[in-house]
Amino acid sequence: MNVNWGDVLKGAVPILIACIAWLLGQVNTFETRLTKIEASMPVLITPDGVPTDSSLSAKARSELREHLTGEINDLKVRVGVIESKSK
Repeated sequence: MNVNWGDVLKGAVPILIACIAWLLGQVNTFETRLTKIEASMPVLITPDGVPTDSSLSAKARSELREHLTGEINDLKVRVGVIESKSK
């Protein structure tokens, strides 16, 4: 059985070209999607290399700081009352 490789190549070349064209299209689509994602992300690191907070984490940290400051002040008052009673 003799295989005519010329005929095989004639049939395979269009398929290979179509596959390469599809692959290039997918890469282009991926680049577009990646650009959109990067554009919608907030800047997490400044040009100086310093990490920045997102607005959500900064708000949560501020609320936690306020809560802890209130707790610390309450504990200071309690310690003051206990110290004044022991004198």
